[in-house]
Amino acid sequence: MSLDYRKALAGERFWDREVEAVFRERGEPVVDCILQNREEVIALCEFIERERIRSYLEIGIWTGRLLSALHRIFRFDLVAACDHRWAETLGLPIRVPPGTRTFWSDSDSPEYRRWRETLGHVDLVFIDANHARFAVERDFEMNRAYPHRFLAFHDIRGTRPGTGGVRRFWNALRRGHKLEIVRPHHELGLDHTTMGIGIWRE
Repeated sequence: MSLDYRKALAGERFWDREVEAVFRERGEPVVDCILQNREEVIALCEFIERERIRSYLEIGIWTGRLLSALHRIFRFDLVAACDHRWAETLGLPIRVPPGTRTFWSDSDSPEYRRWRETLGHVDLVFIDANHARFAVERDFEMNRAYPHRFLAFHDIRGTRPGTGGVRRFWNALRRGHKLEIVRPHHELGLDHTTMGIGIWRE
């Protein structure tokens, strides 16, 4: 029987009206929370269950809240994180579960490639780092070169400044198979998404 993911995530804070206000005022969502649409993460959990995802790598973890919540629910056999710790420069803590394999630097480096190779096969790689189109395409090409099942992208329908690169990359991506997780952003009182998650496989 499937877990009630809405209930499992009930204690987690997502991008809500207060986060939106901080973002509009400061140009950064300087809040220690999951910078996602709750409804879309619930659907992502359903995908993870359906596809029996057992290994997970997140590139661009902010404060680690999403990675930690997913690992709490699914207890992955392998959980890994890559981030250059931008949240810490803004005064926020970064926390990851014990045993997380970490790379604390940019994904665009020879060191990242060597680290990624040590992980071996990863079922799901979630890319939520630099949202410029060239960077998203770079992360896509780099990570598809390593053993994986799925590559996922945040903000495929992004409406905020700085997210257009993901949207343009996703819309232009013709090869492989694409699944879109697009749900209303209820915590902003909207009947449409401001974000969107795209999942790709060969």
